[in-house]
Amino acid sequence: MLRPMVARLGNALNRFSARWVPDPFVLALLLTALVLCAGAGRMLGLGEGEIAESLALGWMDGFGLGGGLAFALQMCFVLVTGHAMALSPPVQRAIVHIARIPQSAAAAAAMVALVACLSALVHWGLGAIAGALLAREIGRHAPARGLAIHYPLLGAAAYSGMAVWHGGLSGSAPLKVAGGDGAKWVGDVSLSELLLSPTNLLVTGSLLITIPLLFWALTPKSPEDMIPADPTRLSPLPEYQPVVVDSPVAWLQESLWPGRAIGVLGLITVGLTMYSGARKLEINSVNLVFFFVGLMLQGSLRRYTECVTDGARAAGAIILQFPLYFGILGVMKVSGMIGWLSESMASWSTQTSFPLLSFISAGITNLFVPSGGGQWGVQRDILLSSGQSLGVDPASTIMAFAYGDAWTNMLQPFWALPLLGIMGLKAKDIIGYTAMVFLLMLFVVPIGLLLT
Repeated sequence: MLRPMVARLGNALNRFSARWVPDPFVLALLLTALVLCAGAGRMLGLGEGEIAESLALGWMDGFGLGGGLAFALQMCFVLVTGHAMALSPPVQRAIVHIARIPQSAAAAAAMVALVACLSALVHWGLGAIAGALLAREIGRHAPARGLAIHYPLLGAAAYSGMAVWHGGLSGSAPLKVAGGDGAKWVGDVSLSELLLSPTNLLVTGSLLITIPLLFWALTPKSPEDMIPADPTRLSPLPEYQPVVVDSPVAWLQESLWPGRAIGVLGLITVGLTMYSGARKLEINSVNLVFFFVGLMLQGSLRRYTECVTDGARAAGAIILQFPLYFGILGVMKVSGMIGWLSESMASWSTQTSFPLLSFISAGITNLFVPSGGGQWGVQRDILLSSGQSLGVDPASTIMAFAYGDAWTNMLQPFWALPLLGIMGLKAKDIIGYTAMVFLLMLFVVPIGLLLT
């Protein structure tokens, strides 16, 4: 009884998104216009010329707001290192093996969601790409296996990893706090205190179970309702072309041992610096770790370069749109919109309700600024100081923010751009189904926050 109801609701939301959800770049432009209008409304007490000048300067300053361009490069590095890991021979063999396991469309959707979520907890760039590659592999071979599938639903399942990523090892807010960001409010907080906190274990653990079950329930039962993959829309993956090793330079580029040696030595170096206390486990350290892991998995230095280059192509649309979203962030900051939203919710809060309102505040902001680290830089002081005054555990405040940022990723297709390119889909093909994950999180996360 429940499964048909869930499937009907998912189909209704998908029909709505097919009609009304624009392409991500168009959405970024529309959101820019909306925030400019809202910002002007917030500043009505000023003269028209002053409003226009303030908004223009805020938008332009947003391109470099709080090291925004540097953060954008960090996020692109996360994506391309995750892409290179996902295309490494060991991961590719695992994907091919896992793709043969599902014997039904519902099992395939649940499997893709589980793999995407688990991978995203390790590294969100890996989750975004590995889930897409698995869904694509299932879609490509489904006709030969006689398996009827719903390909757009598989795409939505592959994107569901972005619903849990902020509770994992590459989560921006936990990494920044562990690196000392916000120390004046919370002191020294280790990453384990955040990621292994009761709140994160309960919320993230619950989502790991319920999100795959949701996609199982969303899968249509009737073969007539299935949508197979369109072979003409499947972009080919890069093929590694070995070259003849006839010189020392060729051996250096092609042999597996240089990359493996560099990877192992790099990981040992990073590990020793963190063990000695010279460095903390923060975003740059995590990027280095996955850079060296990718080198170790790929082995061949030329192959690793090719995979990173392919990942950079997938990041092209993100590079184009990131400045627009930081411009939006600049407007929201100069007009006081973010401060007003956070302060209003803090003023309505009690010790019990504050984490829940922090979750909602972060989710609303993420719709306009899909950058966990960027919006954390703006909301951090208000959330941490308000939580401290109410006696809220800092870990709960930080992780509530993290869940809110991940929550509205399911309505904001910005981070789906590489996945859409790999699978040959459009944002409107998947957002109706990821909106169901959004609704699920609106139920699961508040329960976890209130119980802990």
